[in-house]
Amino acid sequence: MNIRRVNHLGIVVHDLDKAMRSFTDNLGLELDHIERYGDELDIAFLPCGETLVELIKPLTDRGFNAHYLRQQGPGIQHVAFEVDDLEAALEELAARGVEPMGDAPMPGAGGTRIAFLDPKAFGGILVELCEQIS
Repeated sequence: MNIRRVNHLGIVVHDLDKAMRSFTDNLGLELDHIERYGDELDIAFLPCGETLVELIKPLTDRGFNAHYLRQQGPGIQHVAFEVDDLEAALEELAARGVEPMGDAPMPGAGGTRIAFLDPKAFGGILVELCEQIS
């Protein structure tokens, strides 16, 4: 498996506008764009070098981002690693006993295919693998 880089940090927030202002005003990051993911999420993308900060605002009460926000409050929900070949990475991880969560791979935001991995394999950290497809 070839991990290319840390692609992004997924940060779940209650108020997208307030969170964007915090990251732009206080840290000098610039908003690249905001993307609606289905009917469940608005995601703001703020580049920081080769890594993105994703500010994720759940729009409904369903899905694991909304669940995370209810249970944990706002904060870093996952770290995403970019791979060259998502299918091959998932096969390699399965051989090591690391299984994806839910449907994998699935379409992701920003022109990616993604898979979330069981946090039990990573000391409680939710890890996402992503492959850029466009």
